[in-house]
Amino acid sequence: MFQRTSVALVLLALASTAAPAFAQQNADDRVRRDARRLGIGVVGGVGLDPEIIDVGAHATFGPVFKPNLLFRPGFEIGAGEVTTTLGINLDFVYSVRAEREAGDWLPYVGAGPTFGLSHRGFSTDETDHVDTGSNDTPNRFDFSDTDFNGGVNFIVGMRKTRGAFFEMRATAWGVSNIRLLAGFNF
Repeated sequence: MFQRTSVALVLLALASTAAPAFAQQNADDRVRRDARRLGIGVVGGVGLDPEIIDVGAHATFGPVFKPNLLFRPGFEIGAGEVTTTLGINLDFVYSVRAEREAGDWLPYVGAGPTFGLSHRGFSTDETDHVDTGSNDTPNRFDFSDTDFNGGVNFIVGMRKTRGAFFEMRATAWGVSNIRLLAGFNF
């Protein structure tokens, strides 16, 4: 009887010391998992129609609803000789296959609404026929020619889990645009 009682006490002592360690491990795993759910990234590239240089940033939240689905809201600014754009994107990105290793390139597709301002205008060095306002210098950012547009982004790309990505983003309706972009997710 003494042996059974001492064995039971030893097992109870081991269980009481192992339970906090097990709980700590679960908490660490939850923190790591939640940290992977949030990310930020930067992007840059060229727009083909209209011709612009495009830069922006985005956040990544996910997975959302499914393990391979991420929500990626973003902000971008584009400037060209004729066109200046400012856009807010609310994209969802779906990885075509599950993540294997950190070094794998993962194909993805995506879509989402976009809301943007676009300004098209020409500037000239001649001040004879340019509305200069009150300070006699031409104004490149004349907001009388600015349009607000909504549209839908369609995205195809390749990415690493945490690292570089390359994508083509085409916007239908509103500010129709095709962009070739490269970026980095942190």
